Amino acid sequence: MNRTPIGFIGTGRIARALVSGLSKDPANDLSGFDKVPAAAEAMAREFGITVRESVRDIAKHSQIIVLAVKPYQIEEVLDALRGGLGKDHLLISVAAGITSEFIRSRSRDDMRIIRVMPNTPAFVGEGMTAICAGSMATQEDISLAERLFSTIGRVAVLDESRMDAATAVSGSGPAYMFRIVASLAEGGVQCGLSEEDAILLAAQTMLGAATMVLNSNRNPEELVREVTTPGGTTEAGLKKMEAHHVRQALVETVKAAARRSAELAQ
Repeated sequence: MNRTPIGFIGTGRIARALVSGLSKDPANDLSGFDKVPAAAEAMAREFGITVRESVRDIAKHSQIIVLAVKPYQIEEVLDALRGGLGKDHLLISVAAGITSEFIRSRSRDDMRIIRVMPNTPAFVGEGMTAICAGSMATQEDISLAERLFSTIGRVAVLDESRMDAATAVSGSGPAYMFRIVASLAEGGVQCGLSEEDAILLAAQTMLGAATMVLNSNRNPEELVREVTTPGGTTEAGLKKMEAHHVRQALVETVKAAARRSAELAQ
């Protein structure tokens, strides 16, 4: 059986989430490098990947190279990687805000690049990954990236001009959802629930509501109307949300995150 050699540069949280999904498929030959050797060794113990000694070693043994480093580290990594790259390599970058053109300009003129923005629910197989293609990437490359990231959740293929927005909505979005769950639970505690029960009720309700949105042909506002009875408890709660401008605050939250994502590319 031909195996697909995939190398990870950086073995942080998102890399670990992706490896946890990819390692279940014996067709994937996984390896990793981290400037902190203990981090790569820990991943090797958990998932059975091969630890490589350098960035260049990753390039030597991998057809697909996943750049799983922080945005501020990407230029340094590309400088170290450049001489080891060939026309058969595919680079997949998870660095927020770093454009495919930036990566191409610091690697090879003909470099095939896929830029992705996964999120932390990938750890439980419910990730949301936005994917876009660099100028030299092929449809086959896009399909390959879709296959890889579908192992940790859902995938959306977007134009690169939409990646800052995707970063703001789904990349950063789990933090906003966690804050909302925490706030709903805090309200439940103040109304007499235990903290454990309040978190369970809030979190499962968010999960169920999200599942309804994904499995329904109705938009979220239609679903809101279905839950809301005139003069009832839901309407009372929604009126309080409106009074405190919660909806607009969340809109502005996404816009602020998108602006920051764009700034990271500067």
